[in-house]
Amino acid sequence: MRRFIIDTDTASDDAVALVMALRAQNIHVEAITCVHGNVPLQVASRNARISVQKAATYQPPVYQGLAIPLLRVLEHRAESAHGADGLGNMNYPEPNVPLADGNAVQKIVDIVAADDSGELELCAIGPMTNIAAAILLAPRVMKKVKNLTVMGGQWRMIDAFTPNAEFNIALDAEAVKIVLESGMHTTFVPIDVCYGHTEIDAADRAVLRSYHTEVGDFFIDSNRCLLEMNRNAYGKDIISMPDPTAIAVLIDPSIVTGSFEARADIELRSPDGYGQLLYDLEADDKNCTVITEIDAAKFKELVFATAKY
Repeated sequence: MRRFIIDTDTASDDAVALVMALRAQNIHVEAITCVHGNVPLQVASRNARISVQKAATYQPPVYQGLAIPLLRVLEHRAESAHGADGLGNMNYPEPNVPLADGNAVQKIVDIVAADDSGELELCAIGPMTNIAAAILLAPRVMKKVKNLTVMGGQWRMIDAFTPNAEFNIALDAEAVKIVLESGMHTTFVPIDVCYGHTEIDAADRAVLRSYHTEVGDFFIDSNRCLLEMNRNAYGKDIISMPDPTAIAVLIDPSIVTGSFEARADIELRSPDGYGQLLYDLEADDKNCTVITEIDAAKFKELVFATAKY
C-alpha cells in the first residue's frame, strides 16, 4: 500500500481531496500537514480536521506548519473563491478531531526519518513552504522521499493566477526553487489538467445529491462559494476540482493518459514572470514528471465512489 504525507492549505477543493484520500482503500495517509495559502493557517488546520471527520475512516494526525511564505510578504489568499471559512461559509461546527501537537515541518522530517522502506511519498496541494522548510532543516533525510506529487504550476494554460503562474506556486516560488534543487523527484499535476472535463457540472452535482449522503452533500455545499465565483466571474456553472484531481492521480495512476519528463526550474527575479515554471525537455538531469492529460471519466468515477456512503 502506498503511503503519503499530504500537505494542504485546506479550503473547499482540498477538503474534497482529503476525503477522497482517506476513503481510498489502496493508499494510506500517514499525516496531514497544514500550510498558509487559500486561507489563514488556523482556518486551514480546522478545515483539515473537519475533512478527517467527514471521511469517517481513520484519523491521521493533523499538524500546523508555516503561516507565511519563506521570504516574501504574503499578499494573496483565496477567501473570495472558497468563503471566509474556506468551506463555502457553511459554518460547520468545531470538529471532534484534535489538532496534533508539534510543528508540521519537524513532523515531516521525523516521519520521513523513521521510514526505512524507501516508499514514503509526499503530496502538496498548497504552497510548498512546509516541504521546502523540511528540506532546509534536514536535506539528507528528505532525499529518502520517493516522490512528491504537486497540484500546481501550468503547462499550456496562461493566466492561471498571474499571467504566468499558478496560485500554489506563485504564493511561495522560493520554496518551489528549493524543492526543485533538492534532488527529490516531483510529479506536477498542473492547473490546466484540472479544468475542462474534470469540472463538476450541474449533472454531476445531481448525481452527488442523489446519494443522500453526508459526504455527497459536503462535496457540493463546501464548494458553494467556488460555484458562485465560477458563475459570476466566468459564466460557468461548475465547481473546479484542482486538488481532487491531484489526489486522484495518487489513488489511481491509470487515470494519467499523458505526461512528459523534464528539468523544471522557476522564475524568481522578474516581477511579471515570478512563479512561472520552466520546463527543459532535453536536459539530462530531469527532476520532474509533468502530467498533461487525464481520463476525466475515471476521475469523476472516483469522486462519485467516494461520496456514495
